[in-house]
Amino acid sequence: MKNSETLWVFQFNKMVLNTNLKDITHAESLVSPAHGGNSINWIVGHILLNRDDVREMLGLGRLFQDRSYKVYLRGSSQLDPNSAVNFGKLFTEFNDTQKELEDKLSETDFSDNPKGLKDIAFRAFHEAYHIGQTGLLRRIAGKEGAIK
Repeated sequence: MKNSETLWVFQFNKMVLNTNLKDITHAESLVSPAHGGNSINWIVGHILLNRDDVREMLGLGRLFQDRSYKVYLRGSSQLDPNSAVNFGKLFTEFNDTQKELEDKLSETDFSDNPKGLKDIAFRAFHEAYHIGQTGLLRRIAGKEGAIK
């Protein structure tokens, strides 16, 4: 297996996201911190766009080019609940991207492309950063912490 360390980050990310968000409703996914910041819904949509970047680096192609995903781009304005993709759909899409990403990452040889490996490792870190935020946002949405 190639790229095991980066692959492990994506696997841990999936485990943590699924633990933090297993019982979050669409309405709860739209709750934002009182003094600004993004909601769980925005974070999961943003992660899907990040995964699209990883997919493209691995030669898999992008999945989330639909106009409805533009609201999750970095630097976008506060998410309008009327523009948000249904949270159940986002959560399912996150999980559905996992196996193909893992398979392709574990078979891709970066020995002659250290910049490519660095770029994908950064994307794994970026995803982990945002997934860490979901633990706090879960509490802001009124739920007890899921990881003890």
